[in-house]
Amino acid sequence: MDKILIMDSSPQTLDLLSKRLNYYGYEILTSDTGVAGLNTAKFFMPDLIILETELSDMSGFEVCRKIKENDETKYILVLFMTSLETKETSSMAIEVGADDFVEKNSDSLVLISKVKSLLRVKHLVRQLSINYYELEEKNKILQHQLKMGRDVQRSLIKNFNFTKNDVTFYSIYLPALDIGGDFYDIVEIQENIFGVIVGDVSGHGISAALLTSMMSLMFKNLATNYFNPDQLLFSMNNQFCEVFKNGGNEMYSCVFYAVIDTKGSKIYYSNAGQSFPIYIDGLNLKAKDLESVGMPIGLMPDSEYEYKVLDYNKGDLILFYTDGLSDNFYKEQPDEFLVKLKELLLDYSKTESVEEMGKTILSNFCNLNATSTEKFNLDDVSIVMLRF
Repeated sequence: MDKILIMDSSPQTLDLLSKRLNYYGYEILTSDTGVAGLNTAKFFMPDLIILETELSDMSGFEVCRKIKENDETKYILVLFMTSLETKETSSMAIEVGADDFVEKNSDSLVLISKVKSLLRVKHLVRQLSINYYELEEKNKILQHQLKMGRDVQRSLIKNFNFTKNDVTFYSIYLPALDIGGDFYDIVEIQENIFGVIVGDVSGHGISAALLTSMMSLMFKNLATNYFNPDQLLFSMNNQFCEVFKNGGNEMYSCVFYAVIDTKGSKIYYSNAGQSFPIYIDGLNLKAKDLESVGMPIGLMPDSEYEYKVLDYNKGDLILFYTDGLSDNFYKEQPDEFLVKLKELLLDYSKTESVEEMGKTILSNFCNLNATSTEKFNLDDVSIVMLRF
């Protein structure tokens, strides 16, 4: 029940207004002096004060000013009753913090309308405050979860920069937000055999982060069991489909997997719907796509994957990347993106280290200075480079 304090020097006015407002279900408090009214306001904290402009001991404007300057009472609504509404009176009421004013001799329905309107606004503000507080609490929980998700994801997706058996392995992970939907890994399967996987899962945010974590762990568990890339993707796909068998095909992942045989100088690879890596022939300075056909992981059980083999030579280079690299500036011009990317790789593959090339690629194809708002419209970017 809303509580209303009526402050007026006339006992008749106090009695009349009390009866009118009590009829509408309000709890009524009364005071015929300013001092008593201020004390009543502090003690009972009414929702609304109906205040006469002139009380027996002080001006109503002074009472309103004291109410609005006090931290305990400043949010109590004040409705002034004036004997005659003039510009001067209105200005003074606004200056001391009044929320509204009404002529003392107005029809009772006008007064009730003003009271209801002010209290309705107060309830809305109160509800907004409650909603805001609840939202802040939920946001704190969400931020904590995002931090945990980011920490888990970063522990599984690391930046690589090492050389083994005359092959340099380098990677960059650039999530649009704190956590992303890309994943990659480089594992040493045997002394001369390395597995390189690059993928992108459906969705964004925490759900995508959980999927990337699952894919990373699944790959680590299976990589040493399957030498042929098509067999590994076949097994990953069936395991993925089993996990989400009741979830339709909303969950899926695009994956490219390559096995690097550093002793035999061969690359074995298969693809599950991922962007084709770009291969640079260092001797002839030619660029080509490592094309391979296969459905994304999770769309259909028992999917078959194309299996290909390529011989590499010293000085050659491979760039694996996720589609976020093209989406920054070339989302609507994929062909133009590939032309420019291949030109850049051919221009710099002989003169720059893979680390410098990685930075050059990002500076040319990514909005590195994107605002927080702009990042929501961007995709994650991952690149993995191998120089032989």
